[in-house]
Amino acid sequence: MTTINMDYWRQPQGVPIPGDELKFLYIPDDVEAYMTAELAWQVYDYQKAHAEDGRQITKAVMVTMGGLLPGVLLHDHIAWSAKPYIPPIEFGTLGVQCYAGPGKPLDQPRVIQPLTINVTGHVVAVVEDLVDLGGTARFVRQLLLSQGAREVVLIAPFMKNTRMAEEMQVIFFSVVPKDTWIITPRERVETLLKRVPYWRQQGAALADCEANLRRIGYPDYLIRRYLEVAYGG
Repeated sequence: MTTINMDYWRQPQGVPIPGDELKFLYIPDDVEAYMTAELAWQVYDYQKAHAEDGRQITKAVMVTMGGLLPGVLLHDHIAWSAKPYIPPIEFGTLGVQCYAGPGKPLDQPRVIQPLTINVTGHVVAVVEDLVDLGGTARFVRQLLLSQGAREVVLIAPFMKNTRMAEEMQVIFFSVVPKDTWIITPRERVETLLKRVPYWRQQGAALADCEANLRRIGYPDYLIRRYLEVAYGG
């Protein structure tokens, strides 16, 4: 069994690519699962700390698409509990589009799928895959408060903007530099298909693009299946 160096993953560094202004951080499946477990334990601590003041989380909203994977993994840990003083948490979704592509945030987040659960009177956890500029978190928080949520707690594996913790309660695991594109398990193919054409435009040959992907950490099966398609061969 591979040992995960979680001290490294608390402040990881992206891989630089020649001719690209971004660095890239490839998240293995086992790291994603471990990070989510760590977040769940933080949630348990939060729930215990607020067992007497009425501020326990009772609803969780997964912001799609990014919040779905950590949200589903969190559900297994925190949707229910054997402890009588920790309430069950109902999970729902809210579709918000934030990026047009790697390193290309939209001017304003927009709702693309309505909220699927009633949050009125509840303390609500918002589950995202990362907090970058903070605009999405603020947007979703204000939307939930306008629909009657009592309080909003943000949960995300990765933080680029730690100042968000000054604006609202944040449960997170890792701090990542702002110039790093985080490749989570749910967007490996998407990132490859969008970034390889960019490298080609910068003058990279097919072999260069393959070397870039291997340097980032892409496995052989994804490179074999998608590299030539993305390059245009």
